[in-house]
Amino acid sequence: MDKLLLHKLEKKLKSIRIEAFVVHKGSTRIFEYVKNKKVVEKPAKVYSITKSIVSLLIGIMVDQGLIKNIHEPIQNYFPEIAESNDPKKKEITIFHLLTMTSGLQVRDIQGSKNWVKFILEQPVIYNPGSTFQYNSGDSHLLSAIIQQVSGMPTALFAEKYLFGPLGINQYNWLTDPQGIHGGGFSISLKFEDMVKIGLLLLNEGRFNSKQVVSSDWILQARRPYKHLDTTEEDTYGYGYQLWTYENMNIHPPIEYYYANGLFGQYIFVVPQLNILAVAKSHLQNDQQSAPRIFFEELLGSWMEEE
Repeated sequence: MDKLLLHKLEKKLKSIRIEAFVVHKGSTRIFEYVKNKKVVEKPAKVYSITKSIVSLLIGIMVDQGLIKNIHEPIQNYFPEIAESNDPKKKEITIFHLLTMTSGLQVRDIQGSKNWVKFILEQPVIYNPGSTFQYNSGDSHLLSAIIQQVSGMPTALFAEKYLFGPLGINQYNWLTDPQGIHGGGFSISLKFEDMVKIGLLLLNEGRFNSKQVVSSDWILQARRPYKHLDTTEEDTYGYGYQLWTYENMNIHPPIEYYYANGLFGQYIFVVPQLNILAVAKSHLQNDQQSAPRIFFEELLGSWMEEE
């Protein structure tokens, strides 16, 4: 890649509160900006990237046969729904949780004494599968399912089948009042461990020589099941707890997908170019999308070179 282009990127990164930003071509790091060593030494909150990690754990459970069918109703796991008088609640499936289309009314769960009970008590305001609502409730129910099916806390399941194989040894994962690890926003990771998650996605579930999660799951997870924001030029969508982007009006077209957390945490994956980029930030308000804008500018220039 043009060195001048990367130099311009570094100047932009330094101008705002982006703490670390790296770009990989395959396993090779071709660009690195780190504000100082301190920002990469300690685990920091990745916020909603937690959701994407939970999706990977569900994929591992499907691979292991612990979950037979993501289209099964979640009443199989939550007797509260089976006992409910609302027939629409009985239609909600694991797939609906993954794609954030459960239809349950979205409420802030953090102030409640029992998060799962509180989420399940909400009325169904949209037919399950019909309407995307970005929320942490659906994601937290996925974590509750992981704990119930595996018979161990979600974090312990992650240590055994995801974090362990990736060499992620230092993390924090907060729990709800019942001890269920938060599915929506509760993980803290080191920056280089965010990169490992990205490499796993880029390599379709492989890390080093080990298939950690099936390529089939990654291919399903990165598909847009709902198109959320469409303009003349581009379309943003949502897969299994992952955002998607496509621009078909340029040649060649650009497609990528990404995990995103509050204050500008990003893991971008571009399969067609074998590209990965990861950003750790502390950005407020409108600036939170800056890493994505910088990445798209970089990608646009790269596509022209291709």
